[in-house]
Amino acid sequence: MLRGRVTIEALPDDVLLDIFEFYISDSWYLWRTLVHVCQRWRYLVFASPLRLDLHIFCTDSTPAREKLDIWPPLLIKIWSRTPNLGDNIIAALEHPDRIREIWLWRIRSQLDRLVSTLQKPFPELKFLYLEIHGVALPALPGTFLGGSAPRLRSLHLGRVPLPTLPRLLLSCNELVRLSLSQIPRSGYISSDNMATSISTLTRLEYLLIGFDAFDTPTPLPDRRAQRPLLTRASAVLPALTQFWFRGVSEYLEDLVARINAPLLLTVNIIFFNQPAFGTQQLTQFIAHAPIFTSYNQAEIDFIGPVALIKCSSIEQHSGCLNLDIPCIEGDEVSSRAQICSRFLFLMSRIERLYIQARHRLPFRVEMDDTHWLELFRPFTAVQALYLPLQVWTLIMHRLSEESVTDTLPALVDLYLEGYQTPGSELPDIEPFITARQHSGHPVAVCRWDM
Repeated sequence: MLRGRVTIEALPDDVLLDIFEFYISDSWYLWRTLVHVCQRWRYLVFASPLRLDLHIFCTDSTPAREKLDIWPPLLIKIWSRTPNLGDNIIAALEHPDRIREIWLWRIRSQLDRLVSTLQKPFPELKFLYLEIHGVALPALPGTFLGGSAPRLRSLHLGRVPLPTLPRLLLSCNELVRLSLSQIPRSGYISSDNMATSISTLTRLEYLLIGFDAFDTPTPLPDRRAQRPLLTRASAVLPALTQFWFRGVSEYLEDLVARINAPLLLTVNIIFFNQPAFGTQQLTQFIAHAPIFTSYNQAEIDFIGPVALIKCSSIEQHSGCLNLDIPCIEGDEVSSRAQICSRFLFLMSRIERLYIQARHRLPFRVEMDDTHWLELFRPFTAVQALYLPLQVWTLIMHRLSEESVTDTLPALVDLYLEGYQTPGSELPDIEPFITARQHSGHPVAVCRWDM
């Protein structure tokens, strides 16, 4: 039985801090309410800035010079989505020793002042997102961020030329996320230097390397013939789970030949339009990650002259392999078939295959029935095949020939768009069903509602 009332003033400091931490966990700015309750609370809050994640949030509309003078010297987070960088953001950047995060989207003005403020050390900086839009930024010098960022955990540079990035990364031992998008020619970093610099990032989980398609060095036509085959290096990125690349295949081949990522879950590759490309090192890089051997579902899209191929797991919802590769115009089916054959170690494990054609296929694709069979041949384990009606119309006679099990030998279920739909006009499917039945490999046909 309670003998009297217990007021909140009787709670010890550690209990109060637990309450404060819970109170401001969803709304960072509520600490300002706490410091106005009483002197004790004010002292406790300002004495625990790291535990309570106290910071001052500065935007384009924040009068930074006045606001930063009112409060104690707390850490600063800067956030701006305005292309025209204002004086308030510049004023906040004049306190580099207090800045924890910088988020600047699509900046296109005040670049000289911005670059000048970013030449000093930022000892507390953990997150930097800097994206330039619509203008060309001169290459940044080696003094960017003072040449060192030991506490940096996330770095995104968009259209920011920083050729000395490898030197900066040597100090980023805590980096978890690295995103380099639309790298211009003036910020080009060789694949050798890139591989060397990222090989030291043992905590890196996310890596994106993307070049500017309209401003990137073009490899010489005979470079592949001159370059010796690289042996796989021992540099390991033990925490990397996501890898994104946008550029030419030669750069990617040189890069992944020098690194390993055993915990890799997701790979997204976009190649620029080039008549020929190599994938030998890429396939080895992917094969070294055990998760990809469990991928048993694939989707091949026919959307214009680009091959979109996605592999994933039916059972798991995390991780995938996405390939976005330009095809030879007029040879879209054969190009996709060649890509799939190069990733045979993946395609031969696929059990569920989707062919997507959201628009009517061009006439030249419709006449390419032989190449359609080449496309299907790597998929020797496919049990369920999903086809648009126009594709089935092209290949049904080929699949009904005597060697009916040479292609898709493990097929059990065939899903056709519009099958058994009232009013639909379907080609005769009985010859295929009969041929499979006589071969001892019967197939059930069902309707696919795309």
